[in-house]
Amino acid sequence: MRCHYENIKGVGKVLIPGCDAVAISGDIQDCICHRETQTFAAFERQEYNKEVQRLKAKIKEFEDENEFYRKVLENNEIELNYE
Repeated sequence: MRCHYENIKGVGKVLIPGCDAVAISGDIQDCICHRETQTFAAFERQEYNKEVQRLKAKIKEFEDENEFYRKVLENNEIELNYE
């Protein structure tokens, strides 16, 4: 993520460093991450999509586990009433 400023309510303009040079100096002029063209919004969208994919994988894992146990119960002729 590139170095950028954000306006924080009650605080004002805050520098968010994306590289070590700015983190150390506190001056955005020292930024060396200009080669990145990704905006802050694009970075957030990318992280959001990663989290969505992680959660979808977890849901799939739970669905597969439920199906496994359903088959175990079915093979042992155990009936469950969900009413």
